[in-house]
Amino acid sequence: MDLIHSILEKDMRDGILHGAVVYAGTPERISYEAELGFADAPHSCPMRVDTVIDIASVTKVAACVTALLICRSRGWIDFDAPFTEYLPDFKAELSVPVRVRDLANHTSGFCDVPGEERRRYFDESGLRMLENMLIVPPPFPPTREARYACWNYILLAMILERITGKRFPEFCREEIFLPLGMEDSAVGAPPPSACGRLAQTFGTERPGMISDFVAYRIFRDGGSTGNAGMFSSAHDLGKLLRCCLRHGALEGGRRLFDEESFREIAPDRAKKSDGYRRFGWVVYDSLLGDFAYGTSLLHSGWSGQSVFLDFQKNFFAVVLTTRCGDYDRAKRDRFQVIRSLFDQQPIFKLSSTK
Repeated sequence: MDLIHSILEKDMRDGILHGAVVYAGTPERISYEAELGFADAPHSCPMRVDTVIDIASVTKVAACVTALLICRSRGWIDFDAPFTEYLPDFKAELSVPVRVRDLANHTSGFCDVPGEERRRYFDESGLRMLENMLIVPPPFPPTREARYACWNYILLAMILERITGKRFPEFCREEIFLPLGMEDSAVGAPPPSACGRLAQTFGTERPGMISDFVAYRIFRDGGSTGNAGMFSSAHDLGKLLRCCLRHGALEGGRRLFDEESFREIAPDRAKKSDGYRRFGWVVYDSLLGDFAYGTSLLHSGWSGQSVFLDFQKNFFAVVLTTRCGDYDRAKRDRFQVIRSLFDQQPIFKLSSTK
């Protein structure tokens, strides 16, 4: 039994998660697969590389940031322009201009204020929340330090719909998922092909339900958001991550986004502070520590998902779990799995269902 198997088995025994799938490799080959447990306790769907799961905030980079890089490649958006150039009906007063990249990096000033019971834009109606986005000002001016908030990515999805003329889920399907062959990925609701392979994530009533309560209400009521709500599988996410390792290149020579746009997310060592990002992707996380700092990108979802890229080793890892217990331990253990994958030489395959 390897370390990865041991970590995940202990998490299942301790009630931290119901099941997990681990999928890792390089652009050329898949070097590790592990499938353990079930998508959720009440249902018998096992966790597999093709199990479709709500990936929570991993949506931000997998769907929203990727869509923004595509639009930049086509000359449709300037990340250093004030976001109001693309969202002119934003009516709230801003003390200083807020750039598109400020939204992506969570340095915009749009954030939840500690002590407030509800997010300032919150409403039981998803469409009313989108209306509130256009009239509620940020509580702070842009900052150098990140204040993580879904607010930013709700605005970014609105911008994407304005500049593309398409609904956000439709643009992602046509411009990301179809070119990459991600047949089991969709935004807003699971793809029809996922029937019988759906996971149920933390805080939901059924498999295939969006776990983030804001994204759930927005999509339920006919709107769109980029903060959460994407469904995918480890196998599909591997396709996207391999494309990122190739700097946006698809197999066969075509490109999803160009080299110049890729440089927006290329990792660096510019700031060693918790949550430091390169256009949405995390470069440094204190839970991961100095491991691969300056060569890697990562992002996690609150209900138990993490994706990781390292450009020095040309390596990717996907760890999808159905978390049912302690958030901090679950995240720390996913990072330990990633670290073990990164360090293992050689990496071998393992499959186990309990």
